[in-house]
Amino acid sequence: MNLQDVYFDKSIRDYALKLTGNEFDADDLVSIAFEICSSKPTRENLKGYFAVVMRNQWYKKCNKSDIVPSIADTESEDVESTLDRMYHYYSDILTAIYNGEKLTEIHKGSGIPYGTLKEDYAKAKKEFKILHKQTKIALIVSSDSGVTYHRLNNPFSKLKQDYGIDVEIHYNEDDSFIHRLEDVTHVVYSRNISRKMQPEKIIGALQLMGIKVICDVDDYWVLPKKHPTKALYKRMNFAKCQVRNIQLADSVWTTTPQLANKIKDYNKNVHVVKNAIWKRAAQFNPNELLLNFDTFFYSGGKTHLMDLKLIGKSFDGEELMIKTPNIPKNLPYHQRLELSDVHNYANAYHKSGISIIPLRETLFNSLKSELKMIESGHFCKPVMVSNVEPYTNLATGKNCIKVLDNDWAKAIKRIKGEHNLQVDLGMKLKEDVEAKYNLDKENRLRIQLL
Repeated sequence: MNLQDVYFDKSIRDYALKLTGNEFDADDLVSIAFEICSSKPTRENLKGYFAVVMRNQWYKKCNKSDIVPSIADTESEDVESTLDRMYHYYSDILTAIYNGEKLTEIHKGSGIPYGTLKEDYAKAKKEFKILHKQTKIALIVSSDSGVTYHRLNNPFSKLKQDYGIDVEIHYNEDDSFIHRLEDVTHVVYSRNISRKMQPEKIIGALQLMGIKVICDVDDYWVLPKKHPTKALYKRMNFAKCQVRNIQLADSVWTTTPQLANKIKDYNKNVHVVKNAIWKRAAQFNPNELLLNFDTFFYSGGKTHLMDLKLIGKSFDGEELMIKTPNIPKNLPYHQRLELSDVHNYANAYHKSGISIIPLRETLFNSLKSELKMIESGHFCKPVMVSNVEPYTNLATGKNCIKVLDNDWAKAIKRIKGEHNLQVDLGMKLKEDVEAKYNLDKENRLRIQLL
């Protein structure tokens, strides 16, 4: 197929119409893409390249234009409906603008610094754009895992609840989900979009359909030597596949600045969207919350066996409650808790005491998130934590006990019997978690990034 054939191809015309919403802009967009492609070297997949050029040119045009319609060119009921669904602060700014006020006037009346107000106005316009148009998000998941629970299901369920955004879930067991994405504007998935390890095929098709593809990455893709799934990942060639997912996505969302820096080597359009607790979930909203003084609690998956070994023989008696599939042989004293699924695992925090969070100092571990500490803080639990990344993002000398040089016995001695200290640490950690890891705030960021 030559460039002339691509120019008159019906699917290209249809794609341009889907992007722009009208025939006039669609024709103009096809012509612009034709001029650009004419000046470039011949591509093997000319049609796909042509479509990508059209998409990029349209996004550039949209970003340069004023995205908030006036009541004169939009039905007032539609505008008001959108404003009602927005974050109230952003809604107030736009409402004032619609009523003829200028930013300088809003600044003087509110006392908000002009620079801050200008930035917030830009964010408000972006949020309006996403909510006003027919945004429809498809979450592509492979299983009902902890990653899916915290990175996809919960935050996007809350987005749907708070903002009325259409969200649907598809499983990628056979890659056939692509044929069910009717009117979808965005696809969000965790790590790998294709169970068949064919991200190029799937992501390319989605982008040709005009769908924005967002890859969410919560873990480093290069596993340490003794990781339980290293052999499986090697057979699957998972690391290479993960990198290809990152490279091909329109944007990448991740959990920490440390991991974002690694991702930037493969995709510059990467953003930190922190983990946060959805308080509406039953397991994070207990009827009763107790602090069982001087008992210690650990929860973790099978991949954390080597981390748990760090505590050695620091515990005596039955004071250590453990919820994990594997128990190290060097822990003679413990109480085993029953394992539970992703929707109930946090119930173990309800009546637990002091959370212990051991973590070996490795590159792989340093690129994890602070989720265990966030969970403990949500339940107002005092925490003992290894003094390593990523926990240094949250841990201070006032909201936890930092375990230095893996001396867990010394840390236990410091906190055991000090009930006032335990209460103070738990309350301070809860305060810091609510301030820094707020799902409402992270979801407003998600809307901006969409």
